[in-house]
Amino acid sequence: MTRSNPSFDHALRVLRLIPRLNRWAVASVQANQLGGELSLRQLTVLYAIREGVSSPRHLARRLRVTPAVITGLLDRLERHGYVRREADPDDRRRLRMVLTEAGLTVGQRVQQALANDLAAQFASASPTELKELGRALDLVERALIALENRTPTSLECDEDEEDTRDPPPDERSPAVPRAKRAKTAQRREPPAKSGGK
Repeated sequence: MTRSNPSFDHALRVLRLIPRLNRWAVASVQANQLGGELSLRQLTVLYAIREGVSSPRHLARRLRVTPAVITGLLDRLERHGYVRREADPDDRRRLRMVLTEAGLTVGQRVQQALANDLAAQFASASPTELKELGRALDLVERALIALENRTPTSLECDEDEEDTRDPPPDERSPAVPRAKRAKTAQRREPPAKSGGK
């Protein structure tokens, strides 16, 4: 019989909680239309910009979509007054995305609504339980910071490096997997002529 490892068991619980928390947040935003006319993907772009991801290329990598998809999202957000493009002060040839007051407000409104719902679930906890929760969250945050610091991210890739990954199926144009496109292309090629008479 293997002895339980409390650190490992708690790590597994955290890993299981994160996707559940994300699913609830996404469902809540959709059900309550917290972002107004904004789609979830547009809200995700606003959140990423607020977190400091200001380059369109980095935004594409963060959302795992093509640069063309990001351009479309940013164009719509800019038209509605949520973001603006500015020259990067470190490199005037590059553009960076900046939240407008409206973009900051809508992002904060969504976060506030989600935090209020979650806080309501903690309302019945005792002061001791809340203190323990605070200590546990501090521990999780320290662990995540340490993991982030030692794990390279796609954002650290060279700006000029070509992203060779396939985009997700719903972002391809046309929406056909690469292997299927290759087979279709092979079928269109004329058969090779034989050399004999």
